[in-house]
Amino acid sequence: MGSRPANRPGPVTEAASPAPVRAAATVVLLRESGARLEVLLTRRSAQLAFMGDLWVFPGGRLDAADRAPETLARVPDEDRAACGCRLHALTGEPLDEATALGLFVAGCRETFEECGVLLARRADGSACDAALVDQLRRHRARIAADGAAFLDVLREEDLYLDTSRLVYWAHWITPSFEPKRFDTRFFAVEVPAGQEASVDRTETTEHAWVTVDEAFARFAAGTMKFAPPTLATLQDLRACHGRHGGLARMLAAERDRAVPPILPKWFEQGEQVTVVLPWDPEYSSVPGETVRSA
Repeated sequence: MGSRPANRPGPVTEAASPAPVRAAATVVLLRESGARLEVLLTRRSAQLAFMGDLWVFPGGRLDAADRAPETLARVPDEDRAACGCRLHALTGEPLDEATALGLFVAGCRETFEECGVLLARRADGSACDAALVDQLRRHRARIAADGAAFLDVLREEDLYLDTSRLVYWAHWITPSFEPKRFDTRFFAVEVPAGQEASVDRTETTEHAWVTVDEAFARFAAGTMKFAPPTLATLQDLRACHGRHGGLARMLAAERDRAVPPILPKWFEQGEQVTVVLPWDPEYSSVPGETVRSA
């Protein structure tokens, strides 16, 4: 996959000591329009140092509050084992339960904070209606300033996170040349019925529901810029949706999919930076970090 990272104006230099890798979660919100698969993309503010002005899926880093016992208590007991058992550390060992569950929580929190979609249910298992979600959106700025406020909202309304609907989809690690690095788990989910997205106007400046084909057309036209993980995920979604013949069937069939960690490498030729992914033929011959697949 030969391309300069979309947010870099010039060649990159490998850091003498790579930045630490921080855990993060991203949620790919999906819906169908007729037989067409649509995905929610949000545009990051051009002022942000990391992936500024790129179109991405909502997400962000794991906060300490996401893995705190009182927050994890808002994950239904019956969902705990299913959520955490398939997530592994970069060294290959299974993640501890608090971190694994915390990544699901982080994905739900960031999705609500950035685009106003609440992946939660009432204590009796019923879905949150649109009126309640609209009412709770007034807390988004407070949650953005302090992730622990997400727990307050859940407690006040006696809500439990709908983690069972999240399908563990992909695992990407930011390459070592980046000054900010993340170990990011991607989760796919159908947007809850009746909920509409709205951006926070701070980190994200606009949003769009687009078909995957439309996303590629905009990318080719230069009106949407994607980082390699977003582009690869869109390609994967298109292939999977076509293979399974529908969103519900796709998510059900892919629930146990293999999710190897993906760590891009890079090399320079003059001013051209080429990003190389594990499935590229030259990947093994390019120097750089690698990770162990579970």
